Amino acid sequence: MNIYFIRHGETLENEKSTYYGNLNVGLNKKGVSQITKWATFFENKTINKVYISDTKRARETSAIILKKQSDLVFTDVRLNERNFGDFEGKTYEDILKFYPEKAKDWKNDWKNFRPPNGETFMEMYKRVCDFMEDLKKANYNNVLIITHSGVIKGALCYIMDNNPDLFWKFSCKNGDRILVKLEYDNLFLDSITHVD
Repeated sequence: MNIYFIRHGETLENEKSTYYGNLNVGLNKKGVSQITKWATFFENKTINKVYISDTKRARETSAIILKKQSDLVFTDVRLNERNFGDFEGKTYEDILKFYPEKAKDWKNDWKNFRPPNGETFMEMYKRVCDFMEDLKKANYNNVLIITHSGVIKGALCYIMDNNPDLFWKFSCKNGDRILVKLEYDNLFLDSITHVD
């Protein structure tokens, strides 16, 4: 099975470098351009199923890539980005300024720290692992998953022997395409392709 991950295109929040997992924003002009480059690639692929997060930016990304094949698209909230709670819409500098003690706690235990009214990294990671476990049982040739940086990096940690400590060893930029393959019950990273 070929599992194509696409990170949604750029948004205004990406431009501002904010944390915004739960904010429902759409693509900006650059984001549309990034994703348009993948439309031709996927025109020549027979995609059996498409999974997207429950966000506007994922829906817009899928609409650009798939055009009128919306019957293939299934929303799965396990693919939603981490909810940063009260940190949503704020830059790291904002968090240092307005939540100095919370910022220290986050630095000291990044996996288990919970932003006020948000979720921990490990809670998001468990969602992603559950999704990947279910996907391994599916019988498809080509699957497309449109989601977010944290989710994709979490999925890569899962396939790397379920090691969340590797989270910071991967880059995932807007519009990136990551190909993961499942062969003989073994998941492995095949390629990471960036767009300009």
